[in-house]
Amino acid sequence: MKIAVKFLIALGLSLLLVWAVRTYAFTVFMVPAGGLPPQLQAGNRVIVNRIDCDFFNRGDVVVFTDSVFAPAKNQGRSQGQSLAGNQGQSLAQSQPRKFVSEAYFIGRIEKLPGDTILVDTASFIIPMVCCRRCGCKDCRFYLLKTPTGQLLVHKHQMIGKAYKLF
Repeated sequence: MKIAVKFLIALGLSLLLVWAVRTYAFTVFMVPAGGLPPQLQAGNRVIVNRIDCDFFNRGDVVVFTDSVFAPAKNQGRSQGQSLAGNQGQSLAQSQPRKFVSEAYFIGRIEKLPGDTILVDTASFIIPMVCCRRCGCKDCRFYLLKTPTGQLLVHKHQMIGKAYKLF
């Protein structure tokens, strides 16, 4: 009986340790469709270092998150009739949206804060500090190359640096 109790305690502690490491230190993700050529193809697995996410360099592969929203269900006729009466409001702004989940994406850092980017014929500088509201000294944006194009991502959205496993 004592052996079984010791075994269950050891098993519980080991599962707790695995959960803590996987949640707060290292996580394994699968690269989504489109991959990140040339080094990462769709279906490759990457390990993400969640601890070392203070400093990013050009060329680093990172995993980042974004919230996914969907239109709220059960919008009856009365809702639609009230929307028709609001001429100044667009339909997208007036429809309530519901948080669905967080989605994870992969990208390679192309531009750092302070770098200049070109959009059509206009040039913009990625700000060194994005806002004052969060009070964070590392509040920054990075330009990432993703499978769908280029995307400006906030540092707080980054999960960590990704390294190819297999």
